[in-house]
Amino acid sequence: MRALVFLLFAASSCASAQTAYKCVQNGQTSYSETPCAAGQLQIIEVPPPPPAVDKGAATRQQRVASQLESVRKQREAREDQARARGAQQAEVLEKRCAQLRLEQKWAAQDAVGAGDRTREAAQLKVRRAGEKLAIECLH
Repeated sequence: MRALVFLLFAASSCASAQTAYKCVQNGQTSYSETPCAAGQLQIIEVPPPPPAVDKGAATRQQRVASQLESVRKQREAREDQARARGAQQAEVLEKRCAQLRLEQKWAAQDAVGAGDRTREAAQLKVRRAGEKLAIECLH
């Protein structure tokens, strides 16, 4: 399609080019579209006029830029939402880990103060609290 448009444009610009004749007769210079009757002759190629500005191209370009801007804003909004979800999940995990560390600390304090009969169960509780903390919080 673009090649066809280009060929049509090239053909129209060639057709609009004109030949002008510069005639010098008795020291006077004149220009004409017809050959000189007498005197010196110089043929001048007149370039075609510049192509008309395609105002539709600017509108299309503005529309595409607007669409790209809209897509960028949507992508940034999704990224912001994902970051917010990630921050919220990290906050929940940190709160859970703080709770598990506290439980381990309490279990260790209970083991230190345990009597002979409950010491083994208290140490098992400390070990399990540490394992739970390691599984959920140590990455």
